[in-house]
Amino acid sequence: MMARSSPTNAVARQNDLLVKIRRPYDMVAQVLAAAAVAFLLDGYVSGFWRLAYVAATAGVILLQLLIYRGLRADRDRRQRAPLWRWRLLAVYAANAAVFGAMFVLLARLPHEPAPLLALLCIVGMVVSVALTVAAQLIVSIIVIVVSFLPAVAVLVIDPDFEKRVMGAVSIILGLLLLAFAYRLNRYFARSTELVERLRKTLLDRNRVSADAEEAQRRLRSILDTAPFPIVVVRRGDGAFLYRNRPAAELFGIDNDPAGKGVPSYMLDPVHHARIFPERNESGQAKADEELQIATAAGKVIWATLAAVPMRYAEEDAALVVVNDVTAKKESEEKLRETEQRLSDALATAPDGVALYDADERLVICNQAYARIIGVSHDVAIGMTHDEICHQSLVSRPSPERSSVHTDYPEWLRSRVHIFKRAEGEPHIFYDTRERRWLQIRDFRLTSGGTASLITDISELKARERELREANEILATQAETLAARTETLETARQAAIKAHQEAEYANRAKSQFLAHMSHELRTPLNAIIGFSEIMALRLLGSSGVPQYDRYAEDILAAGRHLLSVIDDILDLSKVEAGKMQVMAEMVPWNRLAQDCLTLLRPLAADRLVNLQVEPAPEGAALFADQRLAKQMLVNLLSNAVKYTPSGGRASFRMIPQTDGAAVVEVWDTGVGMSAADIQKALEPFGRIDSALVSQMRGTGLGLPLVKALIELHGGRMEIESVVGQGTLVRLYFPPPAALAMTG
Repeated sequence: MMARSSPTNAVARQNDLLVKIRRPYDMVAQVLAAAAVAFLLDGYVSGFWRLAYVAATAGVILLQLLIYRGLRADRDRRQRAPLWRWRLLAVYAANAAVFGAMFVLLARLPHEPAPLLALLCIVGMVVSVALTVAAQLIVSIIVIVVSFLPAVAVLVIDPDFEKRVMGAVSIILGLLLLAFAYRLNRYFARSTELVERLRKTLLDRNRVSADAEEAQRRLRSILDTAPFPIVVVRRGDGAFLYRNRPAAELFGIDNDPAGKGVPSYMLDPVHHARIFPERNESGQAKADEELQIATAAGKVIWATLAAVPMRYAEEDAALVVVNDVTAKKESEEKLRETEQRLSDALATAPDGVALYDADERLVICNQAYARIIGVSHDVAIGMTHDEICHQSLVSRPSPERSSVHTDYPEWLRSRVHIFKRAEGEPHIFYDTRERRWLQIRDFRLTSGGTASLITDISELKARERELREANEILATQAETLAARTETLETARQAAIKAHQEAEYANRAKSQFLAHMSHELRTPLNAIIGFSEIMALRLLGSSGVPQYDRYAEDILAAGRHLLSVIDDILDLSKVEAGKMQVMAEMVPWNRLAQDCLTLLRPLAADRLVNLQVEPAPEGAALFADQRLAKQMLVNLLSNAVKYTPSGGRASFRMIPQTDGAAVVEVWDTGVGMSAADIQKALEPFGRIDSALVSQMRGTGLGLPLVKALIELHGGRMEIESVVGQGTLVRLYFPPPAALAMTG
């Protein structure tokens, strides 16, 4: 229920309403009407009194205007509402006194057209003022009473009957005007109350809306910190109204807040029906029901959905907790495959294999094991080891019929003892039924069960006899083996020497590269310098245009050869562990501008749009400035060279909270397959592509960048799609991590 306004607020609203209704042009009209009355009374009233009446009216109107202006300008007018009410009451009482004086004056004049017309004007002004100030009922009453009462008193006490009748008519007119003023005041009061109620209703609604938005913001802040995927799904079409970071990563969609523009992901109708079932359906997904869902990237995952209905952003929705069970499903599938492979392996294994549980009951065995023990496979499953041993003896021939001496009771005791120990001790016996030698080995499993392996060693037994015969031959060959041992020792010494020579060759390679870098750079710099002088025609034109083109080709080839030598030397230094990292805080903006300055000519020549995205103010990398610039130049050079004309190459830096940084370089070029990426990461590896084959390169750019970022303790990642472009990320570790690495 709406609380009633205080009396002060009610008076303040009445004051404001009176000022709004009684407008300045009403007051000007009153002054003009007073001038008209003065004009009509010409010849009936002296000029002095007529001028005094107009002046009094103008003065009262001016006073009203001043009070109106002061009321509007007063910022504390609500607290001082009673004071302003008395001021309005006083000024309108003065206005009514002027009306009353004119009524008395006109009542004594003869009943001629001009005075009667002037009387009608005065009555019209009284009616206008009384009704326009009806918002303040007391003001309206004072205006009516003070205006009519003096004239009524004069007319009633006059002995003339006509004037008494006029007095009675004046009383009736005043009463009617009071009634109209009262009803108009009630109308203003009800309208004001309705407006106030509407205002409070709007305020309450805005307050409720603000509370709802605050509750929604708190909910989102809680969901944003959840370590598991959570989404808010719209009931109408299954679109994601919200998703936290784990959910965005799981579904392969952007992590910007949802609800702006076209939804980035929508559930298919089947899963939408599982989350929002119709009232007459019972198809809602159980909390542990595993569903197959396609992500925005086209990847299929397995997940369980737990949904709770809710209102989100003034829409019917559901809060859904997504539990990714893809790894579990893959593990189960691998387990099934493993079990199938185990079953297939057991079925094809020539040896007998069996698994017993902790209670020594047979769980699984292959047909070879069942055939050896002489018990059917289906019958043996579930029997204890002791029962299987006794059953196996039943199918054996009696000792008298055996070709070898066999003590079945002793064999049974020995077999049970070895099985219970299960230490892998071999138990060898002669199979009197199949007439072959067998070896049983028992192993204790971590689950408490036992694994038994029966192997046919008949051939091994035959080999034993052959080995005994061969021992004599081996004894005679001992001297030969000694000689071979000496030969092996000689070979070992040769291998050691070869290893030492390889190390020497590696050092020699490093020295050779260092020497060759100096030997090659000196003449190469001269070639580059002279060819540049010739290409730029600093000493004048040769007069033969073909010679000028030759000079430009020599300059380009020399610079390319110099960059190849630099890359080979840098890669060799990294591999040899001689490259030193002088890490410092490198301002990103300066580094980016240096790279742009170096590569803009190449980008302009290739008609490729090369740009850098803005980074936060003061962003910096903790890295070796020269090596960081070399990595960026190599990546941007590849991006520009292998992007067709009209394409785009961009790079940016993403600072991390712990001081680390991620640098991304991407393009809209030819792209690479997974096999191409592996080939491009090998030294001197170049992929097979029409555009790549047209560009000059050695295949050292990406291997060198990978080596340099790993030297910083970071890593490089490559994402590429053939025909769409390539994205390379360099992860620079925080200063503390790089210091520990160094």
